[in-house]
Amino acid sequence: MSGTPRSLQTTCLCALMVIAACSDRTANDPVASSVQAAKAELATEQPSAAIEDAPAESSLAIKRGIVTAAGDHGIFRSCDDKAELWLIDEADGTITQMLTEDPASTVFYVEAYGERDAVPDKLTAAKGQAGVFTLEQLLFASPASEGRGCEQAAADYVVSARGNEPFWSLTVTGAGMQWKQPDTPEGVTFSDLQSENAEGTVSYVASAENRKLQLTIDAQPCRDSMSGDYFAFTANAALDGKEFKGCARVGLQEAP
Repeated sequence: MSGTPRSLQTTCLCALMVIAACSDRTANDPVASSVQAAKAELATEQPSAAIEDAPAESSLAIKRGIVTAAGDHGIFRSCDDKAELWLIDEADGTITQMLTEDPASTVFYVEAYGERDAVPDKLTAAKGQAGVFTLEQLLFASPASEGRGCEQAAADYVVSARGNEPFWSLTVTGAGMQWKQPDTPEGVTFSDLQSENAEGTVSYVASAENRKLQLTIDAQPCRDSMSGDYFAFTANAALDGKEFKGCARVGLQEAP
């Protein structure tokens, strides 16, 4: 399926968002069901305090922030708002596990779907916090370090994928795909981009002269074998028929 950059971005990114269950969640989805139940329960509570001057944001927008271990829970601080929010992990528990599995890594940069709210009365342990952040789905998590956190500019791609042994990286934008390896650090640009969404898998195909590049994204968790970074998607690339495996993340902004 091909089209203008706007229609391409809308189709491809929304397809990945559907795979990620961030829109049109149903009762057949156990993660969605738990999130819906939690929201329904919190809706019956009278909040003890309101979050003042919180930035307006869509619940379907990807949130960027820093999660820090704080005893038996986490604290979420948005890249756009320095308020510290009590983290309620309604996803699959991945970020909670990452906060505790390595004592040396207790601060993570994350990209996720979720919503912020006032502290509910029943959550007495969170009294004094500016509010709560309910994490509904973790999309990406990386140990925070210099240059690998909120100081990074919001991504301007549709999808970014990478893998190791051999190292490779691939970026999808509305205009095409760019492929990089150590022997081509400047990258090779592939145009005439086409995409297809079928049964929970999004695939991209582009060409450059007589070369062909393909990328397939599946909604399966993936951990980078070298950095330990967490991704919500697996990636399978094929360059001129040669296959490469790795992980992928969705972009934070619309493609041009």
